[in-house]
Formats: sequence, structure tokens, C-alpha cells
Amino acid sequence: MLISFFGFLSGILLYFGSLFLHWLSIFSAPLKEPEMFWILIPIWVNWFFTEFFIEKHGTTFGNAIGNGVIPILASIDWTRYLYRLVSEGYIELTFGVFIKFLISAAVFAYGVFVIFAGIRIRKIIFYIGRIRWITYVLVVFTPIIYNVIKFNFTTVLSILLFFPLYWWTIEIFDRVAPEPMVYQHK
Repeated sequence: MLISFFGFLSGILLYFGSLFLHWLSIFSAPLKEPEMFWILIPIWVNWFFTEFFIEKHGTTFGNAIGNGVIPILASIDWTRYLYRLVSEGYIELTFGVFIKFLISAAVFAYGVFVIFAGIRIRKIIFYIGRIRWITYVLVVFTPIIYNVIKFNFTTVLSILLFFPLYWWTIEIFDRVAPEPMVYQHK
């Protein structure tokens, strides 16, 4: 009985570890497909400056509205990329490619929703309009669109399961990092 419990426990730990490694592979995916850097570098740079100089203590309605533009632009780039591959015959319009177009449309709708929620002064904007959320969504879905990471249950589970790790790592860094001068003069 005790051996089967430890076997079960070790199986869970191994599965959890493999999910974690899969999650990390999402972040290293641009090394396999450097074309992703054209969309990811502006996303990461924008995230860094917004996170540590504008949203260190939370977001505002105006900032969240501006953040909503980023998923719109990324989704347009994803759609452009997919359309180019289909039109040039590199890939066929299969169900998987259709799903990627749907992901692009969903991210576009997310950006529009963030903008309209900010304009209408909805409190949800303080959560979904933060650059931290937006960056995470774009960074984890870009490798899926670029066909480096498969869109399957394992990917979705690892994205959902380790989002808190992503969130709290940035939160801890935010609290440890020195205050930017813009906050010191208030």
C-alpha cells in the first residue's frame, strides 16, 4: 500500500516536472524559430518598461487602454504570418491552422475588450489590462502560432498551471527592485 502511494506520488511529481519543462520550452521557442523575435522583442521591451516604470504599483485606466493595443497588433501580425504561409503554399488550411486563426481572432477580441472596458471604466481592467497579463498571453501563444509549440492539452495545462509562477516571480522582482525616480518624486 505504501509503495503504491509513493509510486503514485512520484508519477505525479514526474508529470508536474514534465509540465514545468514544457512550460519553459514555450519561453525558449524563439531560439528554434527566430522569426518570432520580430513580434516578441517589442512585446518584451514594452513589458519591461511598462511593468517597472508605469505599472509598478498597478495600472490605470489610460495605461490599460494603451495596453489593449498590443494584443491587437500582435494578432494582426499572427494573422499576416499565417496568411502568408497559406498563400505561398508552405502550409495548407487545415483544422489546426484554422484554430490558429481563431486564436488570433480571440486575442484581437481580447485587445478590443481591454480598450472598451477601459473606456467604459470597468474595474476588471485593473486585472486583464495589466501589461503582465497581456505579455503572458502573447508570449505563450506566439510559439503556437509559429508552429514551434503544439496546441494541445499539455500546452494549455502548463500555460494555466504555471501562470501564478510567472505572476509571482515578477511581483517579487517588482517589490525587490529599487523604486524608479518617477515614484520617488511623488
